[in-house]
Amino acid sequence: MLACCTINFIAQERQEINRAREELSFELGRAPTDEETMKKVGLSPARYRDVVRMTRPTYSLHSRNRVTQEELIKEVTDVDAIGVDTHKHNRLLRLAIDDLLDSLKPKESVVIRQRFGLDGRGRRTLSEIAGNLRISREMVRKYELKALMKLKHPTRVDYLRRYM
Repeated sequence: MLACCTINFIAQERQEINRAREELSFELGRAPTDEETMKKVGLSPARYRDVVRMTRPTYSLHSRNRVTQEELIKEVTDVDAIGVDTHKHNRLLRLAIDDLLDSLKPKESVVIRQRFGLDGRGRRTLSEIAGNLRISREMVRKYELKALMKLKHPTRVDYLRRYM
């Protein structure tokens, strides 16, 4: 019976915190700080932290990451990697590069992927790419130049900088 009452009491305190945050944000015209919320509710800093921590949502390890669409358990169990943060960062950077290349015309995208080995098969020469696409080496050169000019555009550069 005691555990049930404790859980209900914590839930009530969380509701008070949420209500106070709403009132303060309306009064102040901005999101209130934790200190302002604590003062309004009348909780000590330690109790406030405990209530917020205990009422955080719980996520299944089988739920998917919003960006990478991989299960969270894979991010937790990847201990053999250089570092979980580094691995995650590299994965996000790779997704950003793929997004940028997908924004190009199809042939430009294929040329850049093959020329710089971004398709996982290593770098290829102009002749190899020309043979794959059945176009001249000069056309491959033109597609590469156009694509590189598009990729140097400031909006695309800024998009990639967020991941570096």
